Amino acid sequence: MIENNENIRTIILNRPEKLNSVNLKMATELNQAVNNAANDKSVQCLVITGNGRAFSSGGDVNEMGEHLPKAGDLFYDLTEQIHSIFSTILRMEKPVINSLNGVVAGGSLGFALAGDYRIASESAKILSAHFKRGFVPAGGATYILPRLIGLGKTQALFFGGKTLNSEEMLEWGLVHEVVSDGELKQRTMEMAKEIAAGPKTALAETKKLLLESERLSLDEELRREREKNRNSGNSGDAVEGIKAFLEKREPKFE
Repeated sequence: MIENNENIRTIILNRPEKLNSVNLKMATELNQAVNNAANDKSVQCLVITGNGRAFSSGGDVNEMGEHLPKAGDLFYDLTEQIHSIFSTILRMEKPVINSLNGVVAGGSLGFALAGDYRIASESAKILSAHFKRGFVPAGGATYILPRLIGLGKTQALFFGGKTLNSEEMLEWGLVHEVVSDGELKQRTMEMAKEIAAGPKTALAETKKLLLESERLSLDEELRREREKNRNSGNSGDAVEGIKAFLEKREPKFE
């Protein structure tokens, strides 16, 4: 389900009766929706959330059961779609907000945590659950979790089977804010509007720098910082930002 509010697009996972478990059809549609948002010039910020009591409980185990004894083939196709969603969220130029409204589990872990800003409701909780079904953690979880919380805490989630409540998610650094269930939508839109009004080129370049920071040397990362700010200060967002400061007004970025 898709909602548009000016230059903000919201994608809502909409299988509430199944706790938004992801079957192949849903994964394919979500992949297309995320790619459409990434390529739509009218969209300045993307929000991803769930309908009902869960953000997503992960892969649809019932669908996997229908494919026994070759459930692995379905899982491969499913994770191929989910990996594309995960990669697009990380690489797209537009900021992405994950609005986590409940349970986050299994195959949804990766794309639930790939956003640039993550807000959780008080009722949210996160767990792996892969081992209970005999699967290796997937969906980008083995990439994003060590980068967000370190290897040790990732091992606690996977091997220790730990379930985190919303306050623990905040304490561990998995989310940036926790709000009441009733305030989640409003707070998410407030943040989305603030981000969407920001300097889109500077935001996009910051995403790239952060994503590439682990593979680049210190000197290369610092060189890229200098180059990006030179470009911005000569003809980009920083020109408007400096003018706004000198003229004592709020900047109006295009």
